[in-house]
Amino acid sequence: MQAGLNAMQAALDAAITPVPFFLRDDDAGWGDARLYALLDCTERAGVPIDLAVIPQAAHGLLAQALCARIDSAPDLIGVHQHGFAHQNHETVERKCEFGNTRNIDDQHDDLCAGRERLRNMFEHRLDAIFTPPWNRCSITTPTLLAELGYCALSRDRSAPTQNALPELRVDVDWSKQHKFDGNGADRIGFELAQRIGMGAPIGLMLHHAEMDAEDLILLSTLLKVLGKHARTQFLPMRELISQRLLLAPTRPAEHQREFS
Repeated sequence: MQAGLNAMQAALDAAITPVPFFLRDDDAGWGDARLYALLDCTERAGVPIDLAVIPQAAHGLLAQALCARIDSAPDLIGVHQHGFAHQNHETVERKCEFGNTRNIDDQHDDLCAGRERLRNMFEHRLDAIFTPPWNRCSITTPTLLAELGYCALSRDRSAPTQNALPELRVDVDWSKQHKFDGNGADRIGFELAQRIGMGAPIGLMLHHAEMDAEDLILLSTLLKVLGKHARTQFLPMRELISQRLLLAPTRPAEHQREFS
């Protein structure tokens, strides 16, 4: 991993202004033990992490544990909605829960049911952010999200542009890069280095259920290096939104507010 870390440090050394980073971990509700291990890792590093929670997979004991952690360190953990059941509804196109073949009424019902379930579990702790499973959704979903009061959408950097909501995009998929080949750890560092200096927050996407002890050791090393650098600024997603450090829609959204 050293070559990737060196490239990342060199890019940070050359940065003129602070570089905002955020961590987004998907699929909370699956693999609780691995989720808690990840949270212990980020807590030791003093780095905030945002959890995309699957409403139908989340349960009471998980919510209690996360609420306790949030209340003890509110600046280190954020929670927001990750689809509804993380269920694929496409038969021809790539996997998608809120895809082009689903009508708007079905999408509306799932969004509202999922939000209500998470509200009951997390109350005021729930952020008005939506991450679609598999990082993709239909062209009509962002407008629906805006109408329902969501304040931001989070997908990956390859997602098509949309005009309805501000967007926080993830840049590097930890699991995809790390498991790609024997140089996966270096690939993560090189990928992050390429994004530094481009003017947008840099998002690292994690999937705790796919992360083993080796992953956590490597992540700890990465966070330690980043955390020590004067140009690095780790922020919760809600803070990036409040500071408008994100991709703005091409026209002002009418519903950029907290959940009503």
